[in-house]
Amino acid sequence: MSAPSRSGGAREPRARTTRARRPGGAAGPRIAPEVFAGEVLRPSELAGRAFTGRRVAVLAPGREAAWILPEVARTAASVKVFQEGPDWLLPLPLPLPRVAVPVAGRLHLRLAVRDPWLRRRLTPDPRFNHHRARVDGRYYAALQQPHCTLFTWPIFAVVPEGVRTAEGIEHRVDVLVVGEESTLAPLLFPDPSATARAAGSREDLPA
Repeated sequence: MSAPSRSGGAREPRARTTRARRPGGAAGPRIAPEVFAGEVLRPSELAGRAFTGRRVAVLAPGREAAWILPEVARTAASVKVFQEGPDWLLPLPLPLPRVAVPVAGRLHLRLAVRDPWLRRRLTPDPRFNHHRARVDGRYYAALQQPHCTLFTWPIFAVVPEGVRTAEGIEHRVDVLVVGEESTLAPLLFPDPSATARAAGSREDLPA
């Protein structure tokens, strides 16, 4: 009998959780798209799409989630954003020197987000963040809506009902929206040409 999960309901048997390693054999998220019972989408597939009554998970770095979330949140019943690191966002495309970006980004964040804990999770670490600032496409506003939630725990596995984060909680969703810049994109959208090359090399092996 399946043990209860921390998110409610029965936890799926381990055999149904598909796992994979990152290229090169390094330990990382254990992901395979075919195990997920719902829909897996790229950001380019969102135009004109409605998510009425559906639970959506957004897997992307902050710079991509900034424009994905507002688009999805308009119609979805609930949205969980699994942010792969925050980025500085500006209210307008300002031509600022690099040294001024953190100051402007921090000011915009402070004015746009009231909750100190949420602000902290949306603040980039200067030791690791070297991306240019992006325009805030109402990301901060969308995150503060009642049906949107931010998560910073990394994804550990895809399960039939959704995703499992590193602390062991399963999040049940109907749709996964995976950013093109997400570290999970190569695992959830394998390169068909690479697959074909691998198949061809296997055929060349002696029987």
